[in-house]
Amino acid sequence: MKDLDVKLFLFIGFLLGTWGALFEGLQVAIIGVALLFNLVKYRKDFYQLLRRYKYYLLIPVVVMAYAAVHAFFIIQGGKYMDFKPSFGVFEKLALAFLLVVVYVVSCRFFIDLKILKRFLLCFCVGVFLFNFLMLFHVAGWDLLKTPGKAVAYLYNSRFGFTKYFLGGRVYLDAEAMHIYIAALIAYAWGMISTNIGKKVLGFAAFLIFAWFLSLTVTKSSILGFLCGFVLLNGYFLVRLSGRYRWGLLGVLLLLVAGAYIFRPANFDRRWEQVEREIEDVREGRLEGGGSITPRVVFYKTCFDHIGEWGVWGLGVYTERVSQQWYRDSGNTTVAALTHSHNSFLQYWMWLGIVGLCFILSWFFLPVIRMLRSKCYSFLALSIIVALFVDCQFEVQLVVNDALPVVVFFLALFYVFYDRFAELEGNIS
Repeated sequence: MKDLDVKLFLFIGFLLGTWGALFEGLQVAIIGVALLFNLVKYRKDFYQLLRRYKYYLLIPVVVMAYAAVHAFFIIQGGKYMDFKPSFGVFEKLALAFLLVVVYVVSCRFFIDLKILKRFLLCFCVGVFLFNFLMLFHVAGWDLLKTPGKAVAYLYNSRFGFTKYFLGGRVYLDAEAMHIYIAALIAYAWGMISTNIGKKVLGFAAFLIFAWFLSLTVTKSSILGFLCGFVLLNGYFLVRLSGRYRWGLLGVLLLLVAGAYIFRPANFDRRWEQVEREIEDVREGRLEGGGSITPRVVFYKTCFDHIGEWGVWGLGVYTERVSQQWYRDSGNTTVAALTHSHNSFLQYWMWLGIVGLCFILSWFFLPVIRMLRSKCYSFLALSIIVALFVDCQFEVQLVVNDALPVVVFFLALFYVFYDRFAELEGNIS
């Protein structure tokens, strides 16, 4: 089939727009099929391409090998012989890293600026269609009959929280992450486009995605989005000329004022909860809570035992050992979970310093490449910043409904940083 490689790439973009999170195995399988197709189609030059990116591709390979050796020695050491080792957790994540990264590199053969734009559009369309459908999945037809009550219910239920749909599941934090990535893309699209119709469509999509994100009332995702949004607007304010700069400042002030004035009551309740939990932490009351307090307990509990994992990690015993620590913490919320609610801390606990360097490298390498080439994409940088901030408070790099999207975009920013920079060339 003509241009099947392009069509698969665009379809994967649509799947990454939250739909693939419902069917994790199918999403990975389609990426695998697309990789095999590229391997066959470009077999004559594939080896040279792999050599060009060999150090980047070796990162997950080396870490997977290290994890295998680490598992052997930590089991043979017998220090945690009272705990049952958990296999298949980190290995599955590392395999996803390798598969996604090799596929993105293989796309270097055919991706140009036009195809990249279409990919971003497919991703945004996927996110929009999923969340538009979820409006009715959560609120039902009351959204049309009594929209005021339906919207209030959407906020009170935090957009239905975890979504169970078509036999699949998407966590709220992962869903919110997809939304803010799409929001940043749509906003940049509106700012960059010279066509008035596309510009209006981009800004309209941005407002819709921002509303979808507000429905989740997810603090870490909203904070990450705001950090990326501030960076992106800082870039546009520098690039724009006189009257356009003042016009953008005026619009941004209106957006901030409107968001504050028309904020839903649920935001105030969440803020009051945060204030109460901060006060509880100051007073040393760490037994309950639903947001700030459990995270403080997570971090305190983990770092109280840093001598056991700070250098080498806990490897295959991470889940069982840390769960015992959480049970002993005295916090009922923490006792029921098996992860630290921090992506970077989780990899650090898994494989020690090697694990921490491994996960940080995916965020830093695209930035380093831009710095060395002096070819910058502030859309890419804004999404990297948003993801980095979000991952400080969530496990987006651990759960399978979020990891492929994060890795895919970070790999895109590394391999196609020049294409993303070219996207922003129309700003004046």
